[in-house]
Amino acid sequence: MRLSLGSTLADAAALWRSERDLVVRIAGVFYLLPILALAMLASGMALPDQATPEQVSKAVSDFYRANLVWLLLISAALEFGTLALLKLFLQGGNTVRGVLQAAAVRLLPFVLLGFANGAVMQLGFTLFVLPGVYIFGRTWMMGAAYAAEPGRGLFGAIERGFRLSTGNGWRLALLGFGVAMVIGAGALALLIVAQMLIAAAGSAQWAQAVFLVPVAAAASAAYAAFTLVRVAAYRRLAGSSNGM
Repeated sequence: MRLSLGSTLADAAALWRSERDLVVRIAGVFYLLPILALAMLASGMALPDQATPEQVSKAVSDFYRANLVWLLLISAALEFGTLALLKLFLQGGNTVRGVLQAAAVRLLPFVLLGFANGAVMQLGFTLFVLPGVYIFGRTWMMGAAYAAEPGRGLFGAIERGFRLSTGNGWRLALLGFGVAMVIGAGALALLIVAQMLIAAAGSAQWAQAVFLVPVAAAASAAYAAFTLVRVAAYRRLAGSSNGM
């Protein structure tokens, strides 16, 4: 089956319209709050004026070392929110409480799968941009398969996701990167404005708390849209493979 980009986006929009309140509640806890915490942590990273690449690299390294535990917790929260949304829409037949409990039990393999996919994709980007993009397209359905079909196990989900992406690697990459770039661009624009307002307020704590909230909300919207498109793509590809 050749995945239709327009139909997949329409399916994702329909999911949002039908389950908006539920998505907002889950995203508010597991996307908005962790992203806001990350933004506030990052706002404390000081860089000198006219910083050299070496100074930037050192500042980033120091930031990661100083905040490693918090960064791991934030990453785990984001992954948990994604797994919960995937299970909610793909597995079916569960209450929200049941979905959250199941996501907690199966979170570690999901995180490891995401880490492995990210590492392979990063390797592709070091070779050239296009291999990294294509690897993303071929691996994007693996996490969705892990959430949708727990009976397959981790390695079965890897095989299932890879098989579903056959012939659609570039389409899936275009969907995922397209959604992330379009909505992410809005979040980046808000971040630039927020940084200007925070600087004008003398980098006060209250200014960070107030002006970074819209940035975190926009980034949360990007995460939620990215996940809903992932759900819609998986449903179409899995339905086709099952003869639906």
